[in-house]
Amino acid sequence: MIDFAAVGKPRPILSLLSALALCGATLVGCATDAKWRNTREEVINPIHRLLHHAYPESFQSGDPARIADTFSPDALPDQLAPSLELLATFSKVEYGSGFIDRVDLEAQPVRGWIRLKLEGIGLEGERRVVRQQKEFELVHEGGAWRIARDVPTPFVVVPQPAAHFFDETLTRALWFRHEGKDKIDPKGVPHRYVYGSGIAAADLDGDGWDDLVLASGGRVDVFRNEQGVFHQVSEDWGVGDELPVGERILSVVIAADFDNDGFQDLFVGAEFGQPLLLRGDGRRFTVVSDSGLHTAERTVSASVADFDGDGFLDLYLANHEDEYRRAPDPPWSHNAEPDQLFLNEGDGTFRDATRRAGLGNRGWALTPVAADYDGDGDEDLFVGNDFGTSMLYRNDGHGDFDEVAADAGVDAPVAAMGADWGDYDGDGDLDLFVGGMSSNAGWVLEAPDFQIRRVPGFVDWMFRSRVREYVRAWFRGNRFYENQGDGTFVERAHEMGVDAHGWSWATVWLDFDNDGYLDVYALNGFITGPLKDDL
Repeated sequence: MIDFAAVGKPRPILSLLSALALCGATLVGCATDAKWRNTREEVINPIHRLLHHAYPESFQSGDPARIADTFSPDALPDQLAPSLELLATFSKVEYGSGFIDRVDLEAQPVRGWIRLKLEGIGLEGERRVVRQQKEFELVHEGGAWRIARDVPTPFVVVPQPAAHFFDETLTRALWFRHEGKDKIDPKGVPHRYVYGSGIAAADLDGDGWDDLVLASGGRVDVFRNEQGVFHQVSEDWGVGDELPVGERILSVVIAADFDNDGFQDLFVGAEFGQPLLLRGDGRRFTVVSDSGLHTAERTVSASVADFDGDGFLDLYLANHEDEYRRAPDPPWSHNAEPDQLFLNEGDGTFRDATRRAGLGNRGWALTPVAADYDGDGDEDLFVGNDFGTSMLYRNDGHGDFDEVAADAGVDAPVAAMGADWGDYDGDGDLDLFVGGMSSNAGWVLEAPDFQIRRVPGFVDWMFRSRVREYVRAWFRGNRFYENQGDGTFVERAHEMGVDAHGWSWATVWLDFDNDGYLDVYALNGFITGPLKDDL
């Protein structure tokens, strides 16, 4: 649970207020717990079930009476009409979901906003996906919460893709299964590790076919591509059981030619353990004994680019913080250990140039992506930070950077999980998509008596409005920044319909249907409640 006591400024005042209130916090704790439990059981959970489950799922029955059951018996027929008209555009609804944007429990009557998505078969037998933003007025009657009024808005038919993907993992002999390693907390208790490790695609042996390198907790595997069929050759290539991983928890894999010898090398990052640099010769990898890549931080991602323009690839390491050591400090959350920039010495080894380059991002970094966003011929860097604001570093061409996120307009608070640059509109400059967190349960934090643990009641009361603004922005989801060609960006995610699509993780631009326009793919999914389908 996030400690929101650090949201307000100045922090010394907050610390004093918190200290003065500690003696009273224990006395009111039991009453606060009881009040919140009642609110959760009588208001929060029933409204969540109504908007996220009961209403959208009623369309799947195809029965107008099921939809009517989610409305108040006193609702006028014209209030039910928009839902029935939407149902009539389907011959069968196979799946319905409602993503809750917000619920205003302080309004009279209570108001809720959702994004309805229906998938199924149209009247002509065609595949059909429809999205519609819904605004409801909610009432509590007869011991249940129901919809009293539906404010109709136009629905949008989502265009169906011209290309489709099929899972050929096993037919291509890719039998790899990720196996994480337990993470040990400060008390020595092991915990199931839920983060991923890494994957890289590159032509390792120069035969014109891209091979795969995958990491799994404490192991690296190589799958050689032989005309579309893969063969596991890990030990032959010096990895797998041959690679001395030790106690490292592997976190990232990057294939690149770091020594300019024409063969792909490997960077393998680890959490709180020294990274590995493996030199490739087209047949095997060899560990570089003293690569100069020294870190003791939680490296979870990395970016490769020639940042200083000397013709050799450099490495930027994103160092997320350890949740057992420190908690994020909203709304900025720049209290992690700094990221690191390692410049290539030209012989495949590196030196730490973080401070000299003017870097040292201390956000809870997850996604660094390099690109020449301003078109001046050098590699700039966007660093997406979890829990707070992200960073945009503009390169001067010699590996020295200025942080310009605010001036460029890309500093909105976001739980940045993934990011990618791409010229989606073909105007010659790079646009930026940032995968964020649009939690279906985020609205709960705005409930008037939501219990913020370890925060005294009157401190919560004083700063709740500021916290709400931050939470609303933080849970808003993805950000889509359109490059204006002058070094600034305009955020257009909601306008383009790509803002709220669940809990996004990795993102990438690609033209998957070969129509000449970039599409965007965002991996998502996270369980936000006790129901396994509550995503």
